[in-house]
Amino acid sequence: MTNLTFYGGVNEIGGNKILLEDKGTKIFLDFGQSFTFGSEFFASWLQPRGTNGLGDYFEFNLLPKISGLYSKEMLTSTNLAYTEPEIDCVFLSHAHFDHITHIEFLDPTIPVCMVTIPSLKTLCFSYSITTFRFSSI
Repeated sequence: MTNLTFYGGVNEIGGNKILLEDKGTKIFLDFGQSFTFGSEFFASWLQPRGTNGLGDYFEFNLLPKISGLYSKEMLTSTNLAYTEPEIDCVFLSHAHFDHITHIEFLDPTIPVCMVTIPSLKTLCFSYSITTFRFSSI
């Protein structure tokens, strides 16, 4: 039986995170950030601690705690144990931050698929080299 689970993008603008499951295959459709993400906890000068991995995100229920989804590095300050990926793929629908922002937290062995539009590839590449996870600090 095919199953859809919405972890974001419901009753909010953006933040699409839809898990599609069918015949043992698990695919996320987008993994973005809502436009009001964390606004009740954070401000422009107060953001989730980069050195805390996903700790702050989980503490305030800003991201779903899903086994086999996140990188080992991002789970070090959380109570969610790392397991090998249980997600087969993340498919990105288009090049908006509300659809791609949180892919930086995913296990790097999970394939990220997208349409072959140069602007989407450029946006994702630019995002990957400018985020905390990929910095040398």
